Amino acid sequence: MIYSKYEYVAKVAELRSVSKAAQALYISQPALTRIISNIEKDLGIKLFNRSVIPLTLTYAGERFLEESRRVLNIDKMLHKEMQEIAEQKRGHLFIGADYAASALWLPHILPVFHKEYPGININLCPQVSSMFEDELLKGNIDMAFTTMPLASSELNYQFLSSVRIILFIPQGHPLLKKYDLEGNSLENPLQLPSTELNGQDFVVLKPNSGLAKVTNSLLSIFNIHPSHVLTAPNIVAGYRLAASGLGIIFATPYATRYTLPGMVPVIAELQDERILSHNILAFRKDRVLSTAENRFVEISREKIHNQPLLMPLTFQQWEELKCSTPETMREFEYYPFN
Repeated sequence: MIYSKYEYVAKVAELRSVSKAAQALYISQPALTRIISNIEKDLGIKLFNRSVIPLTLTYAGERFLEESRRVLNIDKMLHKEMQEIAEQKRGHLFIGADYAASALWLPHILPVFHKEYPGININLCPQVSSMFEDELLKGNIDMAFTTMPLASSELNYQFLSSVRIILFIPQGHPLLKKYDLEGNSLENPLQLPSTELNGQDFVVLKPNSGLAKVTNSLLSIFNIHPSHVLTAPNIVAGYRLAASGLGIIFATPYATRYTLPGMVPVIAELQDERILSHNILAFRKDRVLSTAENRFVEISREKIHNQPLLMPLTFQQWEELKCSTPETMREFEYYPFN
């Protein structure tokens, strides 16, 4: 270990002996004597009174020791700060989060993270998920909530969760008439052939959103041609517009959290195939995640899986929401565009 001249003087003053100080500093006594002599020669004044045993400090030595302790404390604080920055206990973390992640997940994730890393300033970039990849590659953000697959091979990711892609259909929709909807819920979705969706009205999100890409892919795969498409600015608006009677929407079970009394849709699943969406935190492949960033991933995964308020509504909650509809509110209706 390399000691500064301040630490050498402080140790001799503390132990009041060059030989004891040398032993504590793991150097020879002649070497420490030479170091102290060189410091005094450089300053042009004696720091220790060697005419008495044990050694005592001169007035200059007392002042030197006093300021030395201040310098050592500043050095210690600076070293700690640099270490914290290196470990990202302090600094900035730029996170890309779309509307759903910002509204649904982050209010439960960020308070826990902030408690553990109060020195890190979180900066949220609330863009649509398709823009996050470009922002990550440019280095404008550090991590981003998005879904698989990633378009760029220069990006890596940490897995968060997998969820079903399901259909939400407004009550009163004509294609529901022949189905028994008793007990309809996430645990008991209506099994619907994809052929029955052809020619129906749909609500989709803006083209550059992740869910819009999924929707367009499913419409293409199952050869579904909507009669009319209503574009919504975000998932909350899209889900509620669909539930209010303006069309069918593909979404994840998390969307049930946006349900309003009087606008409880029917939950359906494609009979043809079970479709999953994979939620991830993406980052540049050449980026090694810090301790703090890895902890952010852990907290995100833990909250998404275990926080009750982040889970889709259960059957009981879904039924209670249906029953909470005020009698004064209108009955569900379907509003075809054509």
